[in-house]
Amino acid sequence: MNIGVVSGQGIGEVALIADDLSRAVELTLNPSVSQDARNQAYNACESFKENSPWCAQAGLLLASGNQYSAVVKHFGLQLMEHTIKYRWTQITQAEKLFIKENAMKLLYMGGWETAHLNDALARVIVEMIKREWPQQWSTLLAELSDACARGHLHTQIVLHVFLRLVEDVATLQTLEQHQRRKDIHQALTSNMSEIFSFFMRLIELHVQEFREKTAAGDYVAAASNGRVVQVVLLTLTGFVEWVSINHVVMNNGRLLQMLCILLQDDAFQLPAAECLLQIVNRKGSTKERKPLIILFSEDAISCIHRAAVASINLMDENHYLFLKKLSQVIAGLGQQLVSLWTYINNAELWMPILLETMLLLTSHPSLTLTQTVNTVWLMFLRHDYIPNLQQLIAVIPRWLQASAPKVLKVTYPTSRTSDVNDAVTYACIDYDSEQEFNAFFSRFRVEILESFRHCMVAAPLVTWSYVEQWTRAALHKVPSCPPRVHAAHPLHVEWEALSMVLDVVLSRLLQAEPRPNVMEGLQLLQRCVACEPPAPLILSLLLSFISALFVFISCAYSQTAGAGALAAGADLLPRVLDKIFAALVTEGSAGGAGGAGGAGCDGGAAEADADHGHRPRAVKNVRRHAAGLLVKLATKFPLLLLPVFPRLLEMSRAALARPDLSPVESVTLQEALLLVSNHCCCYERQAALVEQMLGPWTARWAELTPHVSSAAALARLVGLDAPPAPPAAGGEHARARRGLMHALMLLLGVVKRVCVPADPDKAARGGFSAGVTAAGNPVWRNPCSAHVLPLFPSALALCRALHELHAPAAGGALHAGHARALLLPHAERRTLLAHRDPPPLAPALPQDRMQNFLYTLHENVCHLVGAAAGSLGRELYAVPELARFVAGSLLHGLDHLPDHWLRPIFRNALKPLLHHCPPAHFADVALPLHDHIAPFMLMHLSQRWEYITSLYDSGKLEDEAGSESQEVLEDILVRHLTREHLEVIKISLVDGPLVAESPGGGEMEEESIALPPRAADTVSELGAALLQHPRAGPALLHTVLRALMWNDSPSSLRACALALPALRGALAAGLVGPAEANGALAAALHALRTHGQHDANQAALLALAVQAYETLRPRFPSVAAVLREIPDVDEHDLHRLDEKLAANTTKPSKIDKSKRDLFKKITSRLIGRNVGQLFKKEVSILNLPTMPPVERPRPLEADGVAFERLFAGAPT
Repeated sequence: MNIGVVSGQGIGEVALIADDLSRAVELTLNPSVSQDARNQAYNACESFKENSPWCAQAGLLLASGNQYSAVVKHFGLQLMEHTIKYRWTQITQAEKLFIKENAMKLLYMGGWETAHLNDALARVIVEMIKREWPQQWSTLLAELSDACARGHLHTQIVLHVFLRLVEDVATLQTLEQHQRRKDIHQALTSNMSEIFSFFMRLIELHVQEFREKTAAGDYVAAASNGRVVQVVLLTLTGFVEWVSINHVVMNNGRLLQMLCILLQDDAFQLPAAECLLQIVNRKGSTKERKPLIILFSEDAISCIHRAAVASINLMDENHYLFLKKLSQVIAGLGQQLVSLWTYINNAELWMPILLETMLLLTSHPSLTLTQTVNTVWLMFLRHDYIPNLQQLIAVIPRWLQASAPKVLKVTYPTSRTSDVNDAVTYACIDYDSEQEFNAFFSRFRVEILESFRHCMVAAPLVTWSYVEQWTRAALHKVPSCPPRVHAAHPLHVEWEALSMVLDVVLSRLLQAEPRPNVMEGLQLLQRCVACEPPAPLILSLLLSFISALFVFISCAYSQTAGAGALAAGADLLPRVLDKIFAALVTEGSAGGAGGAGGAGCDGGAAEADADHGHRPRAVKNVRRHAAGLLVKLATKFPLLLLPVFPRLLEMSRAALARPDLSPVESVTLQEALLLVSNHCCCYERQAALVEQMLGPWTARWAELTPHVSSAAALARLVGLDAPPAPPAAGGEHARARRGLMHALMLLLGVVKRVCVPADPDKAARGGFSAGVTAAGNPVWRNPCSAHVLPLFPSALALCRALHELHAPAAGGALHAGHARALLLPHAERRTLLAHRDPPPLAPALPQDRMQNFLYTLHENVCHLVGAAAGSLGRELYAVPELARFVAGSLLHGLDHLPDHWLRPIFRNALKPLLHHCPPAHFADVALPLHDHIAPFMLMHLSQRWEYITSLYDSGKLEDEAGSESQEVLEDILVRHLTREHLEVIKISLVDGPLVAESPGGGEMEEESIALPPRAADTVSELGAALLQHPRAGPALLHTVLRALMWNDSPSSLRACALALPALRGALAAGLVGPAEANGALAAALHALRTHGQHDANQAALLALAVQAYETLRPRFPSVAAVLREIPDVDEHDLHRLDEKLAANTTKPSKIDKSKRDLFKKITSRLIGRNVGQLFKKEVSILNLPTMPPVERPRPLEADGVAFERLFAGAPT
């Protein structure tokens, strides 16, 4: 292929240049030459592309020369494309004609056999189309049509032209010039009928020729026809998602018919499925999508079903890819079906076929296919009418049979070589790592279980029957259960899945109609109670069975259950409790600890259980599960347990008297008792129970007080001054740690669980009233207040001692072996780094146990303060000098605390403490606390962000991205701490106190009721008081303004919501002068520079900047100078902005769009851009003369389509 490039003397020069470029391109891809030589060749090519006036001519010569390789030809086409993209407005008309004519000559000559070269030629033509068509290239479509008549390769290039054009204009919208995109879109739309007719003619013609030539044995010619069909389908895929639905269903849905038929042809099924997928996934109004009901016919669904049947048993990559695409098509059809249900006809004809296809894909070993199809099952089961269809109800038993095995845990293999057609094989095909598969499987299992939940509502008797039979079969396997069972044992895998299914199915028991037989459920529960599995792992899952089946005891007490069920339930309840308490004190069978999971510690609980370290992990888990089950039953069924509360109390006392009960088990059991006692609705009885629990610990706290009075005393108590020792060898120190943790956990448990009745009448009758406020609102007292508050000073002293451990002076009190005791625990580190894979199963070292113990101890104190704020209410806030106590303990030594110790203080303690603070105690609690923390946090966060910025500037954090380095952790912690502090500021400045509290909240002050509803742009009563404070006010304002600029987009977005209210409140308080006003606006502009690449941040910051400028400009004219400092700012635009502000035609809280757009124009050079846009070379495309508007076609009414004839003649 040779085309004349230039004439005259220039031809020789261009030929020499082309030869040099050819050698340079070959050199860049030659691995045998040095890196420097390749770089020089690459730079020479790039320099020529950017600077040479012979770019297009040399490119054409390279592309058309037969002597050049494919990579050189491709580079030549890139040179032509580069000239069109970046120099079209600079070259002469003669050069434009030269490029256009020669590009079309390349097209007419058929391009090349190499597909990527033809695609590159198509891009060259598309770039010209974007600049010339339709106004200055009216013959384009005729030229393309003429090219198609010349051969198959010509047709493929033309199809690529259409595909790349619609990608740039409609699908991806990479053509940024709005007017040109609109012109081309309009031209395409006006010719769309002809374009679609052209596509369908190509499909019909080449499919027919493909089949004829295949039948005749001419496979080479047939392959050429097949490639044309595949490219047509690929091109159609770019059109069908955005064109008018009329074109998709034209000729009575002929296109849809062809696509469905092609699903059954191995050569075309994958691109046909992709095209059909784009159609069924169309968005828009119901009226626009109504014609798609053409697809809901017996013939169309039958085509899909036959395609699935033909591919389901073929285990090769192409057929599996097709099945995945087909399952997505069915998911799209399901979405259309549920939204267009009111227009659907004759569902009884095609719905069984669709359900059979879905069952077929659900039964496939691939979990990915099952998950995709399960979305359709979920949509059907959640629908208002579809669950009532007999066709759906009839297949639910088969769906249960197919889906239940999918809930079983699948383990990603260590070796990826497998020829077995099972879930593991397909997991290796679909997922590249165990972590990726585990994340998928977690989501998948949740979705499958959700379908089980809805099945219980749609067909309760069928669903319950299946689950009951499965449970009975599982219980039959208990006699064969070995005493040692690991997590991957088939019995454990089955029981784990069954426990989840039981839980979700029976969670809908009370909504089921008709409700399953209560006696059957009680009998199954009785079998579970009588079951005695020897393996601890299986016993733990048996407790899960009992937890799920316990709802039948609740049903037995209903009036519809009958006397027999009532008696059976009353008889079974004590036996269930006996079973749970037996598990609570189990020691496991001899040698029954196998496979119990890791010996790693789980926070402070491991240290609290240190003396029970001889127990296997599986046995500990069973005992904790039993205690947790009691809490769950006390939460969900307290009224059921209330009549047997004396027996429950007696059994609990017997268990608590056992010396082998760990602190975690003991505290959890006592929490269950408190939850049930809350429903006694009697202040005296609840207070007496709290006194029984805390009474023995009052003396213990008194003994502990001297030991928690200082860091040195605490170090001696817990063994920080001694070498690290295992719990068994720790002796006195281990017992002291366990006792301290037990005392704190019990105090926290009491505060969390004891509450006032939610019903004010019950609360008043139960003796919870402590009088009324001046406004007549009741004030309630918590039964635990009198017993908890005296112990608070000791708990706060413990917090102070923990903080003092971080002081440099306390370094001598710590043994060298505990040097890492105050660092971030491994579990928290993994959480911050978002590690999903399970931790290594390694025994916890004594140093790690001490680290977890101290961190958990501190977290529990923070939780205690926060929980007390919500449950004790005014009784806590009325404590004299509460703020001084908190500042001297919880907020003591903040300047020495690392970020991972500061974060729980704000998240768990200060946030609820300030949120629940009543207006009556703003002055003596909220203001002093902010006076203590606001200046410190402003300085601390500023220093920390300066340090993090220096790490980014030095490149350390970029180099360590995704690693576990200390710098990465510090970066994450600073971001989290900033967000937590902004949440505390938000509660104080904007949210304010709770407007109305339940009796359990402790009080209802008259000030809370009197607060009027506030607009979002004003501060609360507490916020106004804080901004008037001489120390806290400026610190809070500056913190919010600096948070706008810190390099954390979520923090900046949160600060946006606070900045304007804070600024207006500071103006009202007289804290803002000219310097502060200029600084506030400059902070908003700086934030735009830092975070402007994020759409949400940019919108919020522009709104803030406009409103701040509008607020500050009348009072401080000097703020206009801040805008004038923007590079290349237009003074005329600034003047127009001031005029718009002077007009003041809108409310202050509203943002005029014209103001915002003008402000965006003024600050456009400041607004940050993402990395992908920073160094992007701008493409300039000039607008062409305006085209006349074209009337849009009206949507085709689907009622006029002849459904019965649509798929006539389709192959069966």
